[in-house]
Amino acid sequence: MSKILAGVLLGAGVLGSVIIPGPAAHAGSPVCSKAIELINTAIDSPAGLDAETAEALADRLSGLLVVAGGAERDGISAYVDALRDPEITDLTAVTDELNRACA
Repeated sequence: MSKILAGVLLGAGVLGSVIIPGPAAHAGSPVCSKAIELINTAIDSPAGLDAETAEALADRLSGLLVVAGGAERDGISAYVDALRDPEITDLTAVTDELNRACA
């Protein structure tokens, strides 16, 4: 399916304030498809996945939790938590978890 997060090359001065995207994810359900669509839109935005975009994405993904269940809900929830955690700058682990949930 579509690539969830493209690689980002950033200058050293910007790196600390931007989340580094993880590998691609694949959707296996409508909920996962929507989550991936939202993530792709955020990544492709002019600002990339800066703090403001990450928070807006987290809000949108949180809305999907109402209709998600099981592993998909857990994967999306972990992604939301990672987006909101200022200590997490690399989304690889949560992207991998989302991949497993959406497979």
